[in-house]
Amino acid sequence: MSALFNCNEATLLIEKRAELPLSPTERASVWAHLSMCVLCRRYARQTQVVARLARRLGQPDATGGPDETLSPELAQQLDQLIRQAGHSGPAAG
Repeated sequence: MSALFNCNEATLLIEKRAELPLSPTERASVWAHLSMCVLCRRYARQTQVVARLARRLGQPDATGGPDETLSPELAQQLDQLIRQAGHSGPAAG
């Protein structure tokens, strides 16, 4: 994979980065692409929020079951992402 690659390759690494550490080469490649691509930067922010929400919802609450409530901060971030998607359509690349 070259340092400059297309949005499809970038989104694969963005998704991977949400769950696993990237190699130094992968991190540099994503950084280079994100420095030039506004759509992938938006997608990367959205992916981070979704991953954080998924981790939060998967953690048990005090009763031992999954916590199905969102903090006000996460609810606000999710609402903002939904409104952005409604105005600008899906991130294309």
